[in-house]
Formats: sequence, structure tokens, C-alpha cells
Amino acid sequence: MVSISSLLPHHPFKAIYVLTASLYTLLRLPLWLLLFLPRSLRQHPSYTLRQAITLRLAKAGLYYLSRIRSHPTWTLAPGPEAHRFTPISPSSKPIYLGVLDDPEIKPARIGGTWYPTPYNHPAEEEQEEEQKQQATIILHMHGGAFVLGEGRDKDLSYGAHLLTTHAPTKNTFVFAVQYRIASNPTCRFPAALQDVVTAYQHLLDLNIPATSIVISGDSAGGNLAIAFLRYITEQPDVLPKPGAALLWGAWVAPGDAMRPRPCSGNPRYGTDYLTDVLVEWGVRAYAPSPAVDPYSPYISPRDHPFACPGVPMWVQFGSLELLAGDIVKFAEGMRRVERNEMELVETKGAPHDVFLIGGALGFGGVAEQMAREMGAWLKGKLLV
Repeated sequence: MVSISSLLPHHPFKAIYVLTASLYTLLRLPLWLLLFLPRSLRQHPSYTLRQAITLRLAKAGLYYLSRIRSHPTWTLAPGPEAHRFTPISPSSKPIYLGVLDDPEIKPARIGGTWYPTPYNHPAEEEQEEEQKQQATIILHMHGGAFVLGEGRDKDLSYGAHLLTTHAPTKNTFVFAVQYRIASNPTCRFPAALQDVVTAYQHLLDLNIPATSIVISGDSAGGNLAIAFLRYITEQPDVLPKPGAALLWGAWVAPGDAMRPRPCSGNPRYGTDYLTDVLVEWGVRAYAPSPAVDPYSPYISPRDHPFACPGVPMWVQFGSLELLAGDIVKFAEGMRRVERNEMELVETKGAPHDVFLIGGALGFGGVAEQMAREMGAWLKGKLLV
């Protein structure tokens, strides 16, 4: 028997559902405004009225998008990013080993967007004295439960601004990877991790020292950053280690999304915007059974600490986000491994991933303070 859920991603059912959901949300908006006027009735007493409303809208929007399996169309066309977008071909070097050597999923051509401008490594004779200070390159992987997002302006311009504004060096560039998301066919694990390796090798090919590269990722992108660090640790002769890592609300236990009520059963469900249907969609697409084990160390690193000496890690989480407990457990496990350097940072009064959408949700001040703390920590960690 055909289920309603299987019909929703297809027209005309998709269009009917979107129209109905939009009207339903508009009808409920005045009720939410009235409900959240008293501070005591908001998701959390510290939330402003704007934050309470936008969080509720974000939760509804993500629920609807997940029901219809809406996702960006994969394209390597430059788009509005123009010259800041760079297509990248897989490396011909033997860097896709071990877990990346999959019989079905092969390295593919991807892209990335530079912020604020493309990085150009000047020749020694062309450098002025001020330019000789080595640039800091932040290689960032966007969030989106492995099924949403592109790392382009429409979803990462805010986070990239936080990074370039508050990084400890003025000569800072962000390269956001447009990795293959699992909502597209044949893009399950390890496709996205292969793409991170491709992007990292691309930066090395630009003559950027590995110690000047910072690996960064928010939510599912943070998961990819951890997986990348595990990979280069397990394959020590393939790629050099980066100078540091920034993890923003990293999704460290996707395997738990296979359980009943993975979000709605969490005590922080009311103060966050993540939904059951989103995380279930994400993990089933990224780690489909039986091809991939969703509890493997590369998918769910929370309970699988590993040694990564020489790469200091900044691990951020919001005090009101669903993933808080998982992130703390991951960081504490990593701390117990000899020579690991972990900085666990709690952002008070923040839901999940204000790095990515803090501005849109009314958490701009919280996000700016979080980024300032990152910059202060990162100062002195890099060999620049």
C-alpha cells in the first residue's frame, strides 16, 4: 500500500502540501504571537519575543521541508557567487584510502565558495612586507543534517562573516565546501567525507601550509570535520594535520536518530528547533542500512574517542540545544585521550547552531560573542 509520506516528495502532492502547510502556519502565527507575549510561556524565559516566534517558525519550516524531502538542486555553476566559486576535481594522488575506498561511492567533482574573496598565494617576489604574514584559511563544512545546504551565500554568508570578522589574523579566508549531500542519489557516506579530503588537498595544492588551515564545521558539518580528523589520524601518511579545528554544535550521534522520537523525546526539545523527521531523514539518507552502519565511529563519534595530538579543538554547544549532552560526552571522551587538546565552550541561552542561522533567529548578539570567544582561543594556536 502506498503511504502518504512516499507521495509528498512528488507533484502534485508536493505543491498541495506546501500550500496547505503555508496557510496553516499563517493561521497559527497570530496565536503564537499571543501565546508568547508572557515571557513565562515562551520556550525558555530568556528568549525574546522575536526569538520565540522565529524558533517556532524555523521548527515548522524544517518539519515541512523534511516531509517533502526538499533539497537544493546539485549544480557546479558559479551562480551569484561568480568568481568566488571554485570547481574542484578529485585529486589524482592516492589520498582516498581505507574507509574512503568504497566500491560504489567514488570521489567526484565538487565546488567551494571563498569568503570574502578568493585566496591567491602571491609569489615571494611579489609580496609586500605586510603580505608575508601567512594567511589563515578556514575550511568550513556547512550543517543541514547531511541533506540540506550548499555552503553558498544564501546559507553560509552569516557564518563566514563571523569567522572572517573574529579570526585572530586580518589575513583570513574561508573556503566553504559544497560537498555532496545525501538527499541526492548515490551520495551516501563516504561521499561527503571524500569531498572534504578533496577540498583539503586543493588548499594544499595552493601552497597553503597545513598548519595555517583550520578545519571548521557546524552541526552535520562538524560531524564531517571530526570524521576528517579521524581519517588523517588513521591514515597518517596521506595528509598533514591542520593547525586547529572548530566544531559548532557538532552532530556527534546521528545513529540515535534511528531510535523512536530522537528529538521529541529529548528534554531540550521545547527550546530548540530540530525535529524528528529531519534527523531521521538525514541519517537514513547518509547512512542507509545495510550499506552503512550509523553507529560506526565515522558516523557517530560520540562514543568513539580517538587520539589527535597536535590539533587543538574548539568544541562549542548551546546550553538550550538538543545536542548539548551528546557534545559534552564527546568532548569529555576526547579529553581523556592522552595529548588531545580540547576546549569545551557552552554558549548560554542558545539553541542549536546559532553559528549558521543566529542572525535570522534573533540570536545575533549571542553568535557574535561566541565568535569573539573563538577568536581569542584561536589566537596563538596557529603557526602564522
